[in-house]
Amino acid sequence: MALNAQTLLLRLTTRARLRHMQALVVLDDLRSMTRAAQAMGMTQPAMTQLVAEMEQLLETRLFLRHSRGVDPTPVAEDLLPVARRILAAMEEGAEAIATRIRRDSGPIRVAVTVAAVGALLDRLLPDFSQRHPTLQLMVETVMGLSLSASFNGEDYDLVLCRRQRVVPEGWTFAPCYDDAPVIVAGRRHPLAGKAVVTAADLGQCIWLQNHVATLARHAFDALREEYGWDNLKEINMISRIPEVMWSMLRPGTAVCLSPRSVALPRLADGSLVELPFPVEAPLEPMGFYWKPADATPSLRLVAQGLLALRDAP
Repeated sequence: MALNAQTLLLRLTTRARLRHMQALVVLDDLRSMTRAAQAMGMTQPAMTQLVAEMEQLLETRLFLRHSRGVDPTPVAEDLLPVARRILAAMEEGAEAIATRIRRDSGPIRVAVTVAAVGALLDRLLPDFSQRHPTLQLMVETVMGLSLSASFNGEDYDLVLCRRQRVVPEGWTFAPCYDDAPVIVAGRRHPLAGKAVVTAADLGQCIWLQNHVATLARHAFDALREEYGWDNLKEINMISRIPEVMWSMLRPGTAVCLSPRSVALPRLADGSLVELPFPVEAPLEPMGFYWKPADATPSLRLVAQGLLALRDAP
């Protein structure tokens, strides 16, 4: 008597295994018992046994053996799309579970700009790491195109930067620090400590320049045009690495226009001073982008710590 669909379903759900489905798919792809067994990391007799078990369950032949290998029967051709969907679903499920486990137990992946290091991480991490010693952070510096790319895919859980004009859907910005451009110098500079600094004073200074693509450079160029600083003495050592810039300012022979966020750690420890001269060039606030709906408890702890910086001195 022919098997009905209900009987076949009962047999497949109670006695068939994923290994059976994998064997069917690999054997159909390779059309050779020997190569299929090697691909699955088993002996040829074990592969033959898997196929025989499925044929016994279904009470029909699934592959026709011949001298050159095997070919699927019409029944196997009907079953193979189902087997492929089952395996694909299992792969998707495994990836989803692995992603969830990685997010819940793995390190929090943070992309951070140079300015955000000074404005946010430098103020957050010393105390935060003491209060949460088991929480892992993986921090990478980004700028320019790498900053834009950090919003794509699943590479980062947090992106610390200025508010951007456009980001992909799903990312939410939380402001943490109101930034502004300032003019800084080493504490031994002749203008350091003066109550009043004029445009004429700055016009006589040696200036450390910023990279042409930075906001600070745009603000400096506007000042140069406004005050007619046509013959400034400049240091042509241009870098986006703060420590390189600070090493040039430390002797007290040069000044530099910088976002306060970038200079904040050196202003805090007193190695740099902010000169009392207004720079009218508004900057977007510093903060972080994240996806609150997908946030793990650990990620929310970091977000809370960053948000608390709003009220910090």
